[in-house]
Amino acid sequence: MAHEIQFVRGTFYKAGGGKTHLQHALRDRFDKDRIPEPNIRLQVLKNGQLQDADKQELYQAYEYNLNHRQRKNANVYFEYMVSDYNPEKTQEIAQYLSQKLEGRPVFIVEHMDEGHYHTHFLIFSKDQEHAKSPNLKKADLHELRWTVGRITNQKVKERGTGLQKHVGPNSDPERTENLVKMQVKEAVEMLKIQNQIRPMLQVYGGIQIFSLNNEKGMRFQVYNQSGRTTFSDVDQLPMKKLMQLDQKEGENLIFVPETIEKDGKQYVKGLFLDDVPEEAWDHLPSGTVLVQTSPNKYQAHIPLFEPLDVETADQIQRLLVDYYEADPGAKYLLHPRRLPGLKNKKYVDRPVAKVVKTIENDISLDQILNEIGNNRYENQKMQEQTWQFVEKKDPQTAKELAEILETEASSWDRFFEETQDRSSADMKFVLRLLRKGFSPEAVALALMEVSPDLEIRKPKHVTDYIQRTINKALMIIQPNQTQQTRINPDPHFEK
Repeated sequence: MAHEIQFVRGTFYKAGGGKTHLQHALRDRFDKDRIPEPNIRLQVLKNGQLQDADKQELYQAYEYNLNHRQRKNANVYFEYMVSDYNPEKTQEIAQYLSQKLEGRPVFIVEHMDEGHYHTHFLIFSKDQEHAKSPNLKKADLHELRWTVGRITNQKVKERGTGLQKHVGPNSDPERTENLVKMQVKEAVEMLKIQNQIRPMLQVYGGIQIFSLNNEKGMRFQVYNQSGRTTFSDVDQLPMKKLMQLDQKEGENLIFVPETIEKDGKQYVKGLFLDDVPEEAWDHLPSGTVLVQTSPNKYQAHIPLFEPLDVETADQIQRLLVDYYEADPGAKYLLHPRRLPGLKNKKYVDRPVAKVVKTIENDISLDQILNEIGNNRYENQKMQEQTWQFVEKKDPQTAKELAEILETEASSWDRFFEETQDRSSADMKFVLRLLRKGFSPEAVALALMEVSPDLEIRKPKHVTDYIQRTINKALMIIQPNQTQQTRINPDPHFEK
């Protein structure tokens, strides 16, 4: 026995109840007891092309029709709803309806609720290209009903005014159940991705999304059906497009923060660190959002208390990169970030980037900047005292140090350009100097002078780091040495 299902036939809506019904169709008004979670998807067929749509676009079309009516009871829009059919037929139905209604755009609202899959096709009477309302007669509506039934392979049987019954092979209960499950699964996946992207919008205010293909050397900006390229709310995101790109081989989805123009300047609302070490997490400013981009790789998104101009924010971000020993290759303020909720195709196993933690503590960004300033002052003072001590007590070391700074200082920059890693550049610099015969004491002082990020670290951290770097380099040069050399040119340089 065939399974019977019902759907409402085509209906014209006027201003009276048209707005209320539109709100119900878009699930801005719904019965929470009957529909616990209003899962919908919006599209529009324009000029033969199917695109994503948003609610605002439909409401704007509604207002346009209200403002261009020539009589009070004129039709505002036409709706046709179809239930439990193969969604692959959606575009064909929309194309037929667009042709039937003189090429007007067809808005498609797909629902997955109450155990059924429903689609509302909405065609507004007027738009920029259509100054007059369509003229559909009863015969046209009758033809429309039967044609849509043929497209969906559902037999149409009259059952009184306003209702029809679709009976056919595609109304099989098992197939319908599988179809609903598929749509619900997609809706759940979309919701998960939106929940991952939402913290990025909260930190930066708005973002722009790009699809990057490194193999082809191509990058294009992602936009939604309204042409929007900056997204400040998850409802503006072209979710279907993002999910399609996420499945496409070689395409990596990244984003950059929105810049806000004010008084002739550009401002940002957040800062960024790439490859921030886990041991630094507890000292990050409160509110920082951590995103795991791959195993043991994390990006930190730091909200600002108030928007800062791009120049100031860029300087602060560069300081934080050195302070937290994050990836120096990502110092640029608008450096691309991984979009959480989607795959990182840089790796073979394609891990999904995901928000793992939001830092909650009593540390503010101002406190961190004050600490950086204090560290810089203490290290510079220690450096000056050390120089004075060496010049007075150890002229030979002072002479070596002066020679290093005059002839070898630029080699550190060269090593950093090769490695893009500060620690590696430090080690190469130290090895080069020791192999040239400079004393460990002179090399240690030279490293303190040329390594640009050391001065903003804690003073004890600096001396400990230099001590370990020198000893490790000595072990490489003299692998059979059992006793490590202790660098202690004066009390200011004790470990």
